[in-house]
Amino acid sequence: MLRIATSLIYQQSSKAINDRQVALAKVQQQLATGNRILDHADDPVGSARLLGLNEELGRYNQYQRNIDLASGRLNVEDSTLGDAGDLLQRARELTLQANNDTLNTEDRGFIATEIRQLHSQMLNLANTRDGDGEYLFAGFKSHTQPFDASGNYQGDQGQRSIQAGSYLDVPVGDSGQKVFETDPSDPTKGVFATLDTLADELESPSANFHNVMADTLTRLDQHFDNLNAVRTEVGVRLKALDDQQNTNSDFVVHLRETISDVGDLDYPEAATRLSYATFVLQAAQQSFVSIQNLSLFNYMR
Repeated sequence: MLRIATSLIYQQSSKAINDRQVALAKVQQQLATGNRILDHADDPVGSARLLGLNEELGRYNQYQRNIDLASGRLNVEDSTLGDAGDLLQRARELTLQANNDTLNTEDRGFIATEIRQLHSQMLNLANTRDGDGEYLFAGFKSHTQPFDASGNYQGDQGQRSIQAGSYLDVPVGDSGQKVFETDPSDPTKGVFATLDTLADELESPSANFHNVMADTLTRLDQHFDNLNAVRTEVGVRLKALDDQQNTNSDFVVHLRETISDVGDLDYPEAATRLSYATFVLQAAQQSFVSIQNLSLFNYMR
């Protein structure tokens, strides 16, 4: 009977030491990581809440990355539209100059040469790529050059968007048809057709020369107004992205604070538990040593 009792004491003492070692190791790990919750069993409710909060934080971090990408792309588009507007303004100046009866055929030929150059520059702008090498004005066909050498549109009318927030999707591009063709149903009224017609008329003036010049001025103004309208839309999108980025940033700060409140370790409290766990373990170890030194215990062994 004594042997059974002593064996039971030995087992209980061993288990006590093991339990104290586990408790001490847990506190040490908490202090090392700074985390209050090391596994689900520590705090099932808190653990589930942390999981949800971290998933939401991940979504908002993705929104911020989306906004950075979209802002970069839209800024490139804004700059490109500005440059295209400058080219149209120069074409308008040259048209007014060419419509002067004091100019001879050679003078108008020089103007026609510059108009051809403007056509080429406009074509390069229409085929602008973003930082990832994708075409800005090709719609969904972002890996297809939107305009061929003659100014014919090869893209589609798709408009890509990104999610900038839980309830905000922002377009990040415009089709070349929308930007460079005032009347999408009639490509002959597009920017490139207008510049081609102008250059042709200057090189080989028709009997209706002045009427053609007047019509060209009207079309150039329409193209310019269209470019400005699209550029205004781009500016609105950039403002929306900037506002949403600020909103997201504020919410990310709130999420991080909440995650900290739920999951971060209370260091003073943990230090107290560490001291206590160390003390209890040492006491258990001393008790075990005392049991080992009992003559009856030695007899059992």
